Amino acid sequence: MTKNIETVVWIVSLVLTGCNLVPTFQSPSVEIPEQWRRQTVADKANDIDPQWWTTFGSAALNNLIERALAYNNDLAAAGQRVEQARAQAKIAGAELWPAIGLAGNFNSTHNDLGQTQRETGQLSVGYEVDLWGANRAKRDAGQARLLSEVFARDALQLVLMADVAQAYFNLLAIQERKRIASEFLQNVDDVLAIVEARFQAGAISAVDVAQQRTERASARASLDLVIQQQMLAENTLAILLGESPQEWSETAGLLTELQMPLINPQQPSSLLQRRPDVRQIEMQLQAANADVGIALAGFYPKLQLNLDTILANPQPAGLALAMAANLAQPLFQGGRLEGGLENARARNAELVEIYQQTLLTAFKDVEDASAIRRQANLRLQALAEAVGKANEAYQLAQDQYRVGAIDYQTLLNTQRTLLTAKNNRVQAHLDLLVALAQLYKALGGGWMAAR
Repeated sequence: MTKNIETVVWIVSLVLTGCNLVPTFQSPSVEIPEQWRRQTVADKANDIDPQWWTTFGSAALNNLIERALAYNNDLAAAGQRVEQARAQAKIAGAELWPAIGLAGNFNSTHNDLGQTQRETGQLSVGYEVDLWGANRAKRDAGQARLLSEVFARDALQLVLMADVAQAYFNLLAIQERKRIASEFLQNVDDVLAIVEARFQAGAISAVDVAQQRTERASARASLDLVIQQQMLAENTLAILLGESPQEWSETAGLLTELQMPLINPQQPSSLLQRRPDVRQIEMQLQAANADVGIALAGFYPKLQLNLDTILANPQPAGLALAMAANLAQPLFQGGRLEGGLENARARNAELVEIYQQTLLTAFKDVEDASAIRRQANLRLQALAEAVGKANEAYQLAQDQYRVGAIDYQTLLNTQRTLLTAKNNRVQAHLDLLVALAQLYKALGGGWMAAR
């Protein structure tokens, strides 16, 4: 018994003192800017609320985001990919444990005295000694790939929230354009009544009447187009929520009721920890680094131990014979091992480039959203003034045309200018809201990896 215990201790010591051929992992070096463009000392960075969409002050948006997170099909599929990766990680770590089997004949027999006899089974325990760290590397690669899928799901969730917010903002903008188109159609009808009255009085020709009726038909067609756009926008939102478009119910809200949150980004270096897509590639890199170690271990002998055989003959000579009988050294594989190592190293090098490009893209996303936010805000202020002036001009032109002080073309121009100014203001408002949602997404939306 003592000899058996010593044998087990010796085997465990052999396992624990195995070599590890996995290269030491180091995150790729990337030149990170110290601050964002146009960032000043006065811009005090603030943390982002993980529920950032609530900063827009819209109960309808909050409801849409919650429904999307609960029922979106793409997000649910990503959750199942995480479960698949979890199962694969469990499989990858299984080789670190002994394989235990039971073999034998368990059929009942009866002797001459009528006594029942049973054949006993034989317990077999096999274990591959992790001499070069390959099995540990498989376990670590499986865990890294599991985290990669977790971060991929988190990245998709962040994209989904931003997409829902943008789709909702777009729907509100279309509803605002529909209101403007309806008002414009009413204005055109009012002007048409004036034109027809002046034509009946002989003050103008039939050309002006025909042109205004053409203007009315165009206004009606524009309104129909906006209604079509609204239906398409509603269908888009329904799909994001995991619902059939036929189940969509009207969402109340006004574009002008939304709040404009203040966002001051933290330093660019924070994106390394606050962007799930960056962490996703980092985990893929760790898995690829482990794969290199696995490929290297393939060049070295493998030691498969049958503990039941060793325990049956625990003497040094027996141990040596058992180990020699179970030691396998690859001699010639036709380039398979070399190809596997070259593939693992090339994959690792590819992911380094992907990691660097992902981080550069993350920096660009923040800069793009910040630039659009800044310029859209300036445009919105200017267009608010433009709409006020255009409305004054249109009212004056309408009064003057009624008394014959100006011609029809001047009135038509002021009418069109007012319509353009109103639509441009809506577009600037939409651009600003979308830029804010994009900025939240680019900054990671308050996401942090679970510790």
